Amino acid sequence: MQQISVVHAAFGVFVLGSILAASNTGPFAESNTANSSVRDPYRLEASLSPDGRWVAVSGARGWSSDTRCWIVPLETGVPLEIVDAQPNGAQTIAWNAAGEARVEIVNRELGVRELRWIEPATGETVRFTRDRDAIRAELRAATLEWGTVQERVTPDGRTLRNVRWTAQGSRIDLESVGQSRITLSPRAGAGFFSATRGGVTYLTRFDIVEGTQRDIVQSGALDLEWNCSSDGRKLLISEGGLEHRVRIVDARAGTLLDGPWMATEPRWIEGCDGRYFAGVRGGQRVLFDLLRDREVSMGTDEGAWPEVTALSDGRFVVENDREIALFDADFRRVRCLFHAGAETAVARR
Repeated sequence: MQQISVVHAAFGVFVLGSILAASNTGPFAESNTANSSVRDPYRLEASLSPDGRWVAVSGARGWSSDTRCWIVPLETGVPLEIVDAQPNGAQTIAWNAAGEARVEIVNRELGVRELRWIEPATGETVRFTRDRDAIRAELRAATLEWGTVQERVTPDGRTLRNVRWTAQGSRIDLESVGQSRITLSPRAGAGFFSATRGGVTYLTRFDIVEGTQRDIVQSGALDLEWNCSSDGRKLLISEGGLEHRVRIVDARAGTLLDGPWMATEPRWIEGCDGRYFAGVRGGQRVLFDLLRDREVSMGTDEGAWPEVTALSDGRFVVENDREIALFDADFRRVRCLFHAGAETAVARR
């Protein structure tokens, strides 16, 4: 919480990304207080199903590598353990487009990797494979971006960059030699880079299919950052200086879509394709709902951010290092979906 960094969306899956600790003043104040003595450097590995009905979780108990897996329905919060995966220890857990939980394990008896697909309602394995090429292909498809950025340094010290579109076998050479940052769009074949010329920072969009490179944003701010929405249609622009301003622009043309707002540390909320973003203002974390044109408090800005994924019905799945919980549209806690007890150190990614 889709990576989630964030969170990336593979097979239509919103994968909850690296899990961060929440402070005692944030949405997990109650559960963190109960476990305030726990400082284990572990984290849950969790993944939200494509239809938003289930959360798949894996974790290990204590310092043991004996990993266990659960499927948790959002409407009840009652976990169902995936017994088939428990004896071998799950390595990764995610979903496919058909709504089956996919678990990568190591079969200790045979000493080989397996991928198993689990029916969430029953927790039973519906199929599996030990074919190394099939496993490698599926896991690569779930993790790799569509392209790669390559660079070389010229004899006069300049850095030249190009972007290769792996599947198409095509590439584009970036015109500017002073890029400070390059990102790929979720939409294959396009991306963005920035360069400063004459005290002005330009954000440029490149398109390999069209063979174009065009400046879409220019800013005189001391610091310019951007993040693309998961559908590739919007850019969340942050400009830092004496004041920190946030605005949303069209990812293709650079035209203003919404804002500006006064805020720092802006980030997209995974799910719902660019409907929500969050930021910090006046010492408070604020959720910005672009569809309903409203702002919702997320609590005091203390500690690391939890992972938040938006559901299509307006609710949220919120995750810290020891708990996954369901929140309503006003960011009020509804119920705990999964809790790692004080004796439980949860699985590393």
